Amino acid sequence: MPPAAPKAQESSQLSCRLMAEKQQEEAEWEIINVLLMRHGLKPLCLVERTDLKDLIIFDKQSSQRMRQNLKMLVEETDRQQNVIQELIETNQQLKNELQLEKNRAAHQEQRANDLEQIMESVRCKIGELEDQSVNRVCQQQNEMKDLQKEHRTLQSKCQHYKKKQMEQQHIIAALQKDVCRLTKEEEERIITQNRVFASLCKRVPHTVLDQQLLSLIDYYESKIRKIHKQRYK
Repeated sequence: MPPAAPKAQESSQLSCRLMAEKQQEEAEWEIINVLLMRHGLKPLCLVERTDLKDLIIFDKQSSQRMRQNLKMLVEETDRQQNVIQELIETNQQLKNELQLEKNRAAHQEQRANDLEQIMESVRCKIGELEDQSVNRVCQQQNEMKDLQKEHRTLQSKCQHYKKKQMEQQHIIAALQKDVCRLTKEEEERIITQNRVFASLCKRVPHTVLDQQLLSLIDYYESKIRKIHKQRYK
């Protein structure tokens, strides 16, 4: 075998390995883009150009970390949306149960009114049907008491379901507020981080050292925000 053959073979294997890594990374970015578009966000574009103007280049580690962070953020958003959906469904179920209890209470109230009318009719006939009417009146009074007791129980249950419904609505509102707050804080953090870096370095970050500087900036910004929060408590 000629001396150049092993080098050519080694070069070919290296090219194949680099191509496989590139395809794997592109596949991972495609997965991230699918998650972003599912949430109504624009996908990220991968370009192959030698002209680096208007482009930000990440090393493999930073690119992988960015993919992981984006995936974690989207998955966390999905989880919170699922919790909100479950609370909405539970709230709807409570509404249905409350409506059912209201219908039952109205039905029982109508029955009580009907019994009141029957009792009035019985009282008119007490003179000629005294013994029979007295027994019947006692029976009707007992039934009315039971119905009134049941009516009060239903009213108590309705109040309980109303209270539970309001609690669920407050929980949903708090979760929605938390989602908005977290999203806004993340956007503000990234904007502040890039602004401070640009102010210090007069350029955009593109090296591992730049990423470390961004992390340091983020650390001190978080400390400053914490001090401000403690000061204005």
